[in-house]
Amino acid sequence: MDDKVRSTIRMIDEMGRGVSLEELLKTSKPMKSIAQLILPHLGDMSYETLGVRAGTSRANVYKLMDGRSHPEQDVLLRIAFTLGMDVEETQALLKSAHRSQLTSSIPRDVCILFGLINHLTLDEMDQLLKEKGMKLLWPYDM
Repeated sequence: MDDKVRSTIRMIDEMGRGVSLEELLKTSKPMKSIAQLILPHLGDMSYETLGVRAGTSRANVYKLMDGRSHPEQDVLLRIAFTLGMDVEETQALLKSAHRSQLTSSIPRDVCILFGLINHLTLDEMDQLLKEKGMKLLWPYDM
C-alpha cells in the first residue's frame, strides 16, 4: 500500500475519531500541478523541443503547463519518457491531469511500468510495446 493510500486511510480514521475539519485541513497536502511536476525535468529544454520529442505541439505544451489542457494519457506518458521521469513522478503527472494511473491489472500498463523502471527511452518503449502486440505510445506505427 502506498503512502497516499495510507495517509487517506489514516485521515478517514481520524474523522471517525472526531478530529475537527480544521485540523484535517491543516494536514492535507495539495496535489502538485502538472507544471510543478514537469519543470524540474526540463533543464534547458524548450517547450517546443519537449513538444517535438513527445509528439505534440508547442502550443499544447504551453496549455498543459498553464493548466488549460489535460491531454490524453499517452501524450502524458510520452512526456514522462521524454523527460526521464520515474514511476512515482509519472503516476503523479497522470493523476494531476485527471488521467488513469498505470496499474498492474492492465498488460500494456505493466509493460509501460517496466519501461519506466528500466529507464527505457521512448523509442525503446514503443519497440517493446510493438513486440508485445500492444498499442504504441506514438500516434504512428514504427
